[in-house]
Amino acid sequence: MINQIIKNCEDEEIQFLNEIQSFGYLIGIHKKTYEVEFVSQNIDEVFQILPTEILGLDLNEIHNFEIDFNEILNQEKGEFLRGHTQINSNSYHVTTFYTDHFIYLELEKFTTSENALYYSYSEQILYSKTIDDTWNYLISSIKKLTGYDRVMLYKFLEDDSGIVIGEKINEGLEPYLGLRYPEFDIPKQARQLYLKKKSRMVSDVDGKRIPLISSKNQKIDLMYSSVRALSPVHLQYLRNADCLASFSISIVINEKLWGIVACQNHLSKYIPNQVRLQTELLTDLARLTYVNFKSSEQLKFQNHFNEIIIKLKENLLTEENLENSMNTNLNQVLNLTKADGIALVNFNKVFTEGETPGEDEILRIKEWAAKKKSGQLFTSNSFYIDYGEKLNLSINAAGVMFCFLDQSFKHFIIWFKKEQVQKLNWAGEPNKIEKVEIVDDKEILYFSPRTSFKIWQEEIKHKSFIWLEREKYVAKEVVKLIIETLHLQSFKIHSLYEQLKEINDELDSFSYTVSHDLRTPLSIMKLNCQMLQRSLREDQVKNDRLKSVIDEIDGMTQMMQDLLVLSKAKKSEIILSTIETKPIVEKIVHDVLLYYKTKNTEVIVERIHNVLGDKTMFYEVLLNIIGNAVKYSSQEQHPKIMISSEIENEDVIFEVKDNGIGIKQEDYSKMFKLFSRMSNTGNISGNGVGLSIAHRMMNRMNGKITFNSKEGEGTTFVLTFKKCNDVI
Repeated sequence: MINQIIKNCEDEEIQFLNEIQSFGYLIGIHKKTYEVEFVSQNIDEVFQILPTEILGLDLNEIHNFEIDFNEILNQEKGEFLRGHTQINSNSYHVTTFYTDHFIYLELEKFTTSENALYYSYSEQILYSKTIDDTWNYLISSIKKLTGYDRVMLYKFLEDDSGIVIGEKINEGLEPYLGLRYPEFDIPKQARQLYLKKKSRMVSDVDGKRIPLISSKNQKIDLMYSSVRALSPVHLQYLRNADCLASFSISIVINEKLWGIVACQNHLSKYIPNQVRLQTELLTDLARLTYVNFKSSEQLKFQNHFNEIIIKLKENLLTEENLENSMNTNLNQVLNLTKADGIALVNFNKVFTEGETPGEDEILRIKEWAAKKKSGQLFTSNSFYIDYGEKLNLSINAAGVMFCFLDQSFKHFIIWFKKEQVQKLNWAGEPNKIEKVEIVDDKEILYFSPRTSFKIWQEEIKHKSFIWLEREKYVAKEVVKLIIETLHLQSFKIHSLYEQLKEINDELDSFSYTVSHDLRTPLSIMKLNCQMLQRSLREDQVKNDRLKSVIDEIDGMTQMMQDLLVLSKAKKSEIILSTIETKPIVEKIVHDVLLYYKTKNTEVIVERIHNVLGDKTMFYEVLLNIIGNAVKYSSQEQHPKIMISSEIENEDVIFEVKDNGIGIKQEDYSKMFKLFSRMSNTGNISGNGVGLSIAHRMMNRMNGKITFNSKEGEGTTFVLTFKKCNDVI
């Protein structure tokens, strides 16, 4: 029932009531013709002319307001131009603005005000030392300027309910400080209006409502109007709160309604136009001061956080794998938030720190999350309430924040917040708003505002504290860091794999060498031993020794034969197929730049053609060549690498050109030899294996690799692949 009532309340068109309050006067003219389209019924008090006689007239026929309509229309919609005018011996404030169809002129009788107080108050706010001082100075200043009984600072919470975080009241009034108000006390459409119109005043809840007289039967948008009559539901709400006058000023931060300054008075009270303007300016000044304080806090936090992240990154990269990395650093990651516990799941192996549910519960949460297939950060402070029974969870999972670390949903990190029993003080029970009456045998639902604001306490169980925006930011940055670490570790593992692969190739080569080159001398040795055996038949001792030597030779021969068989078994034939080269090259460029941390290296990838080859070998060859180009040009002031290809007859020629250290001519001959490094590499890391691997792989793909280089001017590697059928 409550949700339906809230929805109905939100459907009320509070900006289209076609009524204003009695302290103001309103004229609406057409944006193009400047003819009067509508007026407030009380306009005759200003011009001594009946409202119906004004409709259709040009504005200048009524009074010369000295208004530049072009200046108005050059403003943003809803922005105000303020001035004053003299009509029939009376002075009026004139506020002008426009909407989609009309230009609005609001008139209020002119009164004088004291600006000295405003300047004094603004200095207090501007030079406040803390955020609390800023808001206290604001509400204190507004109370003095307006003379209202109660001035509150009301802050909206994440669920659009609110809490009073500051208050100045007359002696004898019951304080509302710390009290909460439900979302439907300020419904959605009212909050939206606060984003558009800074202030809203009710001078007398029982005051006369002045209808608008229009030449057409139309709804008139009073969204930006300062004299707009308010919803009868809201007026009844104020009566129930023992208020006959109210004044509110919105506080908008980052385009969101952060809060309002809410003023209440037990008697009717009109605040002059210029005083309202002063309160708006003071509120805006306080808002800017608050934003400045928060920006300074954020900068300090960011600097501190960056230091921690750098250290964490160093710690993570010193370990060989994700398990070791996170197992030794989970406590540090946990301390970056106000979470009570943290867990990392690597496949189905769980590592925890702090207060967490059991491993089985964590795995059930991971499985549930994996079914959603979302890589986004998930947060909830009511996870136990929402899914505790379904997932058979303990109360330590009251609040969770988690994210997957890979697209296969195998790596998972989750933070936990335990239950926090909270006692919330509400200004009245927050759900008694319905009122139903039977009229003509029909059930009519009325908007019925709450009638009691007596403190009502609610006990919240099975929920955790909410996840703060800063905690979400920290989690996202940590997840990003872990993903980057995983990537780099994967890159290292891949490099180690290639080294092992090369060693394996060398072992194969060794097998051939042993099998072929040593077979002949061993055969000769065996033959000679057998001849000696025949000549020494009578000497049993020597004969036995010769037999032992022959047995060892036979053992060595068999071992060489086994090595040869093993080598042949591992040498499988490769099948050449069409390779889509562009995504592979782009990925290699991204990975290599990330690995070598060369932020200023410029890599230009021109048109590259598909080739015929083995995809894995193509990847390894290009990874090695592009990696070398980045590595050996990284010490240049402006490192630049160009990757291109062209078609020559039945071949596709790839070129990888850099402006790095180049190659000395005396090193040309050993470029593709195993474990050979160039003499000018200095302290640049390397093992002299990569180019040898690339050379062998190009040969296996029926291609070739060559280079052109000059020391100090860079190197160009030329890779020749076979053209595939779909390349033109």
